[in-house]
Amino acid sequence: MKYIEIEPLNRETTDSDCVRRCRIKRIDGDVQVDQTELWFQFDKSIVPPEDNDCDSYLLAVIMDAMKEERDVIVKGEVSKQLLSNLVEYQVAWYKWLPDLYSYINISAESIRDNSTPVSGAICAFSGGVDATFSVWRHSQAKFSHRSQDIKLCSIVHGFDIPLREETSFNNASKRAQETLKDIQLKLVPIKTNYREITTVNWEHAFSCVLVAVLSNFKKVAGTCIVGSSEPYDSLVIPWGSSPITDPLLTSGDFHVIHDGASHNRTEKVKEICDWKVGIENLRVCWQGDLKDRNCGKCEKCVRTKLNFLATGNPIPICFPDSNILDDIKEITLPNEAVRGEWRQIYEYANKNEVKDSWVGQLRRTLNKKSLIDKILPKGSPQREIVKNLTRKISGR
Repeated sequence: MKYIEIEPLNRETTDSDCVRRCRIKRIDGDVQVDQTELWFQFDKSIVPPEDNDCDSYLLAVIMDAMKEERDVIVKGEVSKQLLSNLVEYQVAWYKWLPDLYSYINISAESIRDNSTPVSGAICAFSGGVDATFSVWRHSQAKFSHRSQDIKLCSIVHGFDIPLREETSFNNASKRAQETLKDIQLKLVPIKTNYREITTVNWEHAFSCVLVAVLSNFKKVAGTCIVGSSEPYDSLVIPWGSSPITDPLLTSGDFHVIHDGASHNRTEKVKEICDWKVGIENLRVCWQGDLKDRNCGKCEKCVRTKLNFLATGNPIPICFPDSNILDDIKEITLPNEAVRGEWRQIYEYANKNEVKDSWVGQLRRTLNKKSLIDKILPKGSPQREIVKNLTRKISGR
């Protein structure tokens, strides 16, 4: 039997921070083959979950276990509702990627009965379009009866900004704090070493791990808002976040809401243009050398600038000055998911009769075949062989 054992450890408290951690052991039969620690570090003013509460640890480990075909044994307490939801969560990923993920068994030393989550919501906020949209519409009660009372937001160090880049993270955090201050919301940073100990494709795991991180705040806010990646009419499957799987990350005392699938990215940008501070401080870039600002040249930066132009709004000052036509010419669309995002912008511009020159250049970019499409045409047996081989090698 191969399994992962999760052992919760006593939290540590410094002058300013609280560190929650667990020991993760990989065991083959009677032999321990690996041991590591997973930790979450945040301001000690936040009331943490109990030391033996393992919901966050299980959420962080589940996809590694599925990938490695290891059962999970939790030497602590887990929510009854979370255990139930993770059964269905696993089934979804197994159906989508049966060659990569397996269904595994989870057992816990103690199962916690469901309880009512505390009032209020928490939202991850790094300054991107999705989070800015969610924070704006909920804080301004723009979502009718579904609007949530946001108690605090959190920015995660160790996700898009590596732990070693402290200056970049501090600058990004300061920028996010300035944005949220405009609408009287508090930002609480949190650190985790998750990305340093996992082998799972980030595009598959990011939402599950985001909920794992934010569940450390469940005694302050019992609802977790996860900003959507794609709208209902253009869902990308499989993908780490979706209205199918995100709600299955809910536990008895931490309710997860997949938010924003009512809007595509361009429609979100149109809504947040009412928030001047929000758009001036957007941070969408993850490919640039400086992780605390937008490079203005990468695919995501250029795409976001086009989102603004498509809505008839100027490109905000958070992006360096450049010629948008030159920017578009330099872009190669890496995959169908990204191509779909660019197609949405083109269709939105056409629907709203935008006649600017960038629309024509965008059309030419969409019509340009990638190198792989030229060498391995879509639907060809050779392409399927390469695709499956690449998926197995890269963990996708």
